[in-house]
Amino acid sequence: MKNKLWLVLLISVIQIFTLCGNHVSAQKLKPAEVPSDVVQTLDEQYSYVKVTGWMKEGSMYIASIKDGSTNGKVYLTADGEWVRTLFTVPVNELPSSITDYVKANYPEFLITVSCLEEQEDVATHYYLEVKPDGVGMKSSVLTFSSTGNNQLLSRKDPEGFQDPTVKQPDKIEQAKAAAAEKQAAKEEAAKREAAEKAAAEKAAKEAAKNSPKTNTPATKPSNPTASKPANSQQKESKPKKEKPEPVVKDEHGNIAIKASTVPDVVSKALVKKVLHPAELNWFLVDSVYIARCMNQDKKTAVYITPQGVWQKTLTILPVESVSGLMAKHLNDFYPGWKFKNAVKEQRADKDDKMMVEFYEKANYKAKLVTTVFFDKAGKLIRTIDPDYELGTNDKKESADDDALNKYYEKMNMSLDNDDASSVPDNVKAAFKLKYPKVNNVEWKEDGYMNYQAIFYTTRGKEFCVFNSYGEIVETWVMGKNDNLSATIQDYLKKEYKAYKLKEFYNVKRLADKLNAYKVIVVNKKTQEEEELWFNLSGKPIEY
Repeated sequence: MKNKLWLVLLISVIQIFTLCGNHVSAQKLKPAEVPSDVVQTLDEQYSYVKVTGWMKEGSMYIASIKDGSTNGKVYLTADGEWVRTLFTVPVNELPSSITDYVKANYPEFLITVSCLEEQEDVATHYYLEVKPDGVGMKSSVLTFSSTGNNQLLSRKDPEGFQDPTVKQPDKIEQAKAAAAEKQAAKEEAAKREAAEKAAAEKAAKEAAKNSPKTNTPATKPSNPTASKPANSQQKESKPKKEKPEPVVKDEHGNIAIKASTVPDVVSKALVKKVLHPAELNWFLVDSVYIARCMNQDKKTAVYITPQGVWQKTLTILPVESVSGLMAKHLNDFYPGWKFKNAVKEQRADKDDKMMVEFYEKANYKAKLVTTVFFDKAGKLIRTIDPDYELGTNDKKESADDDALNKYYEKMNMSLDNDDASSVPDNVKAAFKLKYPKVNNVEWKEDGYMNYQAIFYTTRGKEFCVFNSYGEIVETWVMGKNDNLSATIQDYLKKEYKAYKLKEFYNVKRLADKLNAYKVIVVNKKTQEEEELWFNLSGKPIEY
């Protein structure tokens, strides 16, 4: 029992030192020594955590944070750019599917590092390092999805890695097998040489027997290969004509490009989104690389910029993907509808959508399709009526109607209905200066001549409000519902029993340096929303 406790303690100590990223050479800092840009970024990214210390390693600033009972490290550049965050996860709290994978594929290995890793434009995932017990052993690095079945995202084994699940052959047995193989080859060569010699002697005897007797000396039998035409060997060695590679086109007539022409940064971006793409073809359309493939038996299209920035993913889904709220809308307004296909759009700005194509009862024979767009919560965005023909009624041709993005022009899944065109250039420039890495932003103009920029970061949804001079008026950062203060939660249970929490924001009004929480609750029966405001102590206020 003592040995087991000692082993658990040893693994915990190893994890702590490894997570710190070899900070032995790092320089400890006082809060006053940390640049204001770095502090501001940390405050914006993780306003709800407690900062327990600062370190500097090279040009990187590392903040030690504590979120409840969880410890973590936040890595930021000297310019205040967030790089990544690591949150420690005890081995005994890892999902069983992950530990089962390690046990099956790395028997008797130790999990020396286990944490949750957050990076920009990458979904939060588990990061593990496993290695054999012993000094100087190299680690294998594994990443797993933090949602669903905790799918393996990547596996990188060190050079010279020997798979512990495969029995390694004994060196003596290997040598014996090699010697036996060599001896067998030698014997086979000797048999072949003896057979050729016997055949040559027999041919010589036959030739001497059948030839007329003369005083001239017998001549050697001619080489049978010499009687062949001179050009016969040339004919045999003539290379076969190679068949031209088949031309692959998408439904719009775009021709697939060779995988070798796709930049490495684009290929790597695809691997982050689709681990094992099947039937992969690349297309280059309007300077955007589109990877069309099969992912988990579903047709998928991944859009990536030449710089390797993921834009969106379109996936064909079955009828089971139509959620209850979507199905209720279809049943209420289109009784007797028949499902055709569904396409899910996952976007970098997290403004995900679902498109459902179906046949209304009256239009089924004519094969006229109605298209409905829903947001990720299942609420209706817009409807496209069937004012066009899908084409022929021939079964062979209509079988391909569900091909991915068959009707891109009709679908128009990337809806642009914001007020970006009315935003002054100086406001847009101020936003770009504040958030240089944010590309997908929605603009709204309020009734006070202010401009709201709505966008998504790793923290979720955010707002940044500018006045017409390009000055920041206030910022909103969405918080995790589980992190809402107990004081506010108790207030809601007492005063808003018929409501449930939808979301809340940490709001900073810069002019008067006011910090507050905006809490949005929804009536469970009527689904009506109500906004509530609280100060940082959790007391209701007027805003």
